[in-house]
Amino acid sequence: MTRDVTALLAFCDGPHDVAFVRRVLRSCLKFQKVEWRFSDFPAPFNSLFKRNVERHAAADLSLDMAHKFYLPDHVLQRDDRVALLFNAGGNNRVEKVAALLVDYLPLLQQARTFPDDAEAVVSRSVVLFVLDADWHGAGQVRAGLAKDFAQIDGAPFLAEPWQVHADDASAAIAADIGAYVWRGENELGTLEDILMPIHRTSDAARVGQAENCIDSLFEWETEHVDTAKRIAERSRRQKALITLLGQRDKPGGSQNGIIGQTKTMHDADLNADQRVQAFAAFVAEFLDLEVAG
Repeated sequence: MTRDVTALLAFCDGPHDVAFVRRVLRSCLKFQKVEWRFSDFPAPFNSLFKRNVERHAAADLSLDMAHKFYLPDHVLQRDDRVALLFNAGGNNRVEKVAALLVDYLPLLQQARTFPDDAEAVVSRSVVLFVLDADWHGAGQVRAGLAKDFAQIDGAPFLAEPWQVHADDASAAIAADIGAYVWRGENELGTLEDILMPIHRTSDAARVGQAENCIDSLFEWETEHVDTAKRIAERSRRQKALITLLGQRDKPGGSQNGIIGQTKTMHDADLNADQRVQAFAAFVAEFLDLEVAG
């Protein structure tokens, strides 16, 4: 007999967002990393991923097409909830996500009838978009999603209006589709506006030393009169800080490696941060999951 599972497909704005969401799921919500073969996935993912790879492997691909078949960067599980985290960044974000959903959604309807020897079947599927507010603001970001994903392959997809969460303006839901928008002061900003306060709590002295280092080496236009320029420049400076802080533990590491594989942010400080708690609570509510104590 097959088991029913709920699947979360989280489409993140970049690899550092994937790393952060993965860490929050593990630290705050007690998900565990899994490394499954395609046949181990619940239906319809077991056949979807296998078919995608086989279809592209059979084509005459150039090297720059090697990653065009779309697979999750990380898979995590807690009981009967499975979270698949995708890096959906880049200029072709809409095309990548839409291409996956075009294949996935019809198979989802057939999964129980044709499980393809899977031990579990996805009985409920939810989609979560995780993006930066940047200089646009959460409302404009959600409006862009509604426009980009109003239809998938000619059929309505993001068709219902966003319902902004009563307790968290970063979060919104439209049926089984969610959006979470990272932001800092004045409703604008990026994930780094959440990461930097946690780093300061974990080790304020080291953050101060790192700031002195990068500010002595480079000039940053963090007070530029143009809002877009100012937000982007602040984000770049914060990325440089986070990357520098993790170089002892992970020399040459990128920001996503620092976030996911070092302790520049202590788990206790991560878990205690109010904005991290808000995001974890939203995901738990979206998945009908009890928040781990």
